[in-house]
Amino acid sequence: MQPKSLSEQPLYQYCLKFGSRAMVILLLLTLCSLIISFSLAEHFSLSVQIASHIATIIFSALFKVAYVVRCIGAYHLGHTSF
Repeated sequence: MQPKSLSEQPLYQYCLKFGSRAMVILLLLTLCSLIISFSLAEHFSLSVQIASHIATIIFSALFKVAYVVRCIGAYHLGHTSF
């Protein structure tokens, strides 16, 4: 599927770039929070561990939202594989 008009194409390119970058950043944040939660838990206070567990859930959910934004941009730019 192609964009309805050429004026919409920059919006979908932005969605694709934003979604891709957000996914990379959120993946790194999720990994950091998982490391704090489990691997290095003995080095952090209980409140930091709790915050890290909550952050893992939030970052994972935002990662999924970024993937959807990326898919929307890719779909409207005519990409057939996601």
